[in-house]
Amino acid sequence: MDRPKKRPVRLQITNQFGQRQSLDNALEQYLTIPGAKGVLLLGLGPSPAALAAAVGGQSPVDYLESPDFARQMPTSWLQEIPAHWRKISTEDLREPELLQRKALFYRPNLRLFPDFWTPVLAAKSLGTLPASQVADEKTLWMPAPQKRLLVNELSGAFAKAGMHVHALPQDLPPTVFLKQLQAHRPDFFFCINFQGLDPFGQNFAALNHLEVPVAVWCVDNPFHLLSALKSTFWQQCMLFVTDDWFINPLLSHGARRVCHLPLATDPDHFQPHKAFHDDELAQKIVFVGRSSFPDKNNFFAGCRLSRDNMAQAAEMMAQGLRPDFAWWRLRYEQTPLWPAQSVRQIGFAAEQCNLAWRTAHLAAAAEMGLTVFGDPDWRERLPANVELRPPVDYYGPLGDIYSQARFTLNLTSLLLPHGLTQRHFDVWAAGGFLLTDNTPGLRIFDQELVHEIAFAKPEEFRPLVQRLDADPISAAELRQAWQKHILAKHTYDHRVSTLLDALDLKP
Repeated sequence: MDRPKKRPVRLQITNQFGQRQSLDNALEQYLTIPGAKGVLLLGLGPSPAALAAAVGGQSPVDYLESPDFARQMPTSWLQEIPAHWRKISTEDLREPELLQRKALFYRPNLRLFPDFWTPVLAAKSLGTLPASQVADEKTLWMPAPQKRLLVNELSGAFAKAGMHVHALPQDLPPTVFLKQLQAHRPDFFFCINFQGLDPFGQNFAALNHLEVPVAVWCVDNPFHLLSALKSTFWQQCMLFVTDDWFINPLLSHGARRVCHLPLATDPDHFQPHKAFHDDELAQKIVFVGRSSFPDKNNFFAGCRLSRDNMAQAAEMMAQGLRPDFAWWRLRYEQTPLWPAQSVRQIGFAAEQCNLAWRTAHLAAAAEMGLTVFGDPDWRERLPANVELRPPVDYYGPLGDIYSQARFTLNLTSLLLPHGLTQRHFDVWAAGGFLLTDNTPGLRIFDQELVHEIAFAKPEEFRPLVQRLDADPISAAELRQAWQKHILAKHTYDHRVSTLLDALDLKP
């Protein structure tokens, strides 16, 4: 009877984040990068002897190895390295002859020690780039999907500021990205939520090698975004956050520079178009929004909540207090924000409270005549007297809905402790009237204006609406004052000006 074959015993190594990983010695794990005569070995893998047999009699052979990798290898590993192979350092990669050679790269290195290897791969690919190919002036690269919120607004604002915007797909494999850079080098790379930057940081390393400034605007919860990244490259980016609560936590986790850049509006988009008209909205309070963000269940897979914490959060909400991400951070004090994905447990708790927060306020608004434009999942959470309509295209009739509604209700996500939403800007720009829950993010506005339209808990909503209905002249003056304030200080032209000043990139 044949005995079952034993699985090969593989060396294990601890990666740069302290996680144990097995090493595969198959030759398929080595990526061949074409080049001139000679061989440049970028990582030897777990068996230099097997690699030597594959290289054969080619010469000369130089090799570069991560110190953290070599330090964990047994003595036998070192003894397998052929005596005629020359060990080099990253400094030696400045030699044009080395960069032009054929190279073999041990692929698992990218997930083991990405901070060491991504700059090496960038140098190998771009180190001999002719000067004539890196000359485009005042060009901004911005990866993003077409017709995505903020893309059109920012592109227009950058263009007004004298920047030529070159749009890229949001998911660019490093091989394609390198080809783009080999053809043209931008003066500035800007993206939203790390779009266009791969998790291991290869695209960033290529930009950094060419000394192209990289800025990332974290529109959503930054630590949720970081939970998908596999290296520390983000710490070298210029980070902008819509919520200033995250500035200190990001700095304490290694970010070099973080600036506050709130959301804004594009007044050109919200000029009255009259393409949509509904007389009933003049008597309605309108809410526009999803019941949850896309792919929520997969993002929070495996996350759980304790009944005690949720009970305490429910008591807070009843008092008009916000059990937001900052509050839950204290409940999960031992949970690291980064690296790994454990921060999603904190976010899950805040998001569950967020749903309860919005549901309670929508139920209160239902008593005053509420129409919700959102997904079908709202139906099971809202009172039967709430009119539920399909979602609205941001670039469709939304502005007309805002301008025609009696009031537009805003509820700010608890994932952002000091956050705001597009509604805080767009409703006023469209000539509408916004009523909003009270969030610390409102401090960027004129506080006299904020006092007139903010509420802390559901019970305060009816009296606020009744007060505004009782004095339509004052309400109209308040609407005009808010619109003037938003257009004077909070457009995307203002935000791009702030961003370019921060990066010292004003034309």
